[in-house]
Amino acid sequence: MENKPAKQQQGVMQMISVGASNRELIRHFVKFTPEKVLRGNFPSMALLKKDEGEQKLSEAMAIIIIETSLSFGDGMNKETALDLATEILVDYYYLSLEDCFVVLNRLKRAKVFRFTINVVLNAFESYDNERLKMIDDNSYSQHLSTKEGNPMIRGSEKLATKYKVKKK
Repeated sequence: MENKPAKQQQGVMQMISVGASNRELIRHFVKFTPEKVLRGNFPSMALLKKDEGEQKLSEAMAIIIIETSLSFGDGMNKETALDLATEILVDYYYLSLEDCFVVLNRLKRAKVFRFTINVVLNAFESYDNERLKMIDDNSYSQHLSTKEGNPMIRGSEKLATKYKVKKK
């Protein structure tokens, strides 16, 4: 039996760089959730900007924005999409392009009737808050599991219970 290396998951930037169609992007990323993106270890837009350059990253983001805007009827023009992409890159540099894809894909399914800059930025803010809460919850869960596995902490809790010491 042959040992094959683990197949690295392709990101949005790589797919756009090789000329992937909108259908290929949707097929690949439509099932993404914030949890999958966090576990996917995708590079942040700040890292992509450093590696690929700001112009290439802005254009990739603009492509995703324009494709999403087509779902609302009139497509957003390229200049407006580039302006919005720049604003997103400045405000949410720590997100990945995959996060952006999730946000914009959710907008397609939301009860939104016009695709405006305000609607997009509000969607990013909501997603960011959801993502931060998820990270916080994951961190707390990890803390609790570490705490439960630590014999020193369990021993001190048993002593505190035995001698009825109140926790502060």
